[in-house]
Amino acid sequence: MKHISCIIAGLALLLFASASADNIFNALNSNNSGDGDVTIHMSEQMKNLLDKKKAAWANKKKLTFSGFRVQAYMGNGQRTSKAEAQRREARIKNKYPELNAYLTFSSPFWKLRIGDFRNHADAMVLARTLKSAFPDMANDIYIVRDNEVQNPNY
Repeated sequence: MKHISCIIAGLALLLFASASADNIFNALNSNNSGDGDVTIHMSEQMKNLLDKKKAAWANKKKLTFSGFRVQAYMGNGQRTSKAEAQRREARIKNKYPELNAYLTFSSPFWKLRIGDFRNHADAMVLARTLKSAFPDMANDIYIVRDNEVQNPNY
């Protein structure tokens, strides 16, 4: 029985995400002439989860797309890579505070990527700028493709 209720809850979540009505459950429970009757039994936890998801979807304003970023560091040293990535991020953000920096861990690598670019040419300009501003990092700076680049503000 729990398996069926989880499937129904998942379907309700999908309907809820795509519904234009303020509350899909109120819409389903309304009595319109000629419509069938729908009765929904749901715990408060499920209602709270759906409310949180709805708020998250409403607040999602940044578009993502396939694009490019400039990778300024990638390391897998167990004790030093995170600190080195954070140090480089601080140096870059200190000189260029307007740039978006993304510090990620994808086992076993720490990666520092900079910027959000739709095309390779724009990323190349930043890569050259960073290489000239930070010659000690020049060998580690290169352009990478990224599938979750945010909508740039340019």
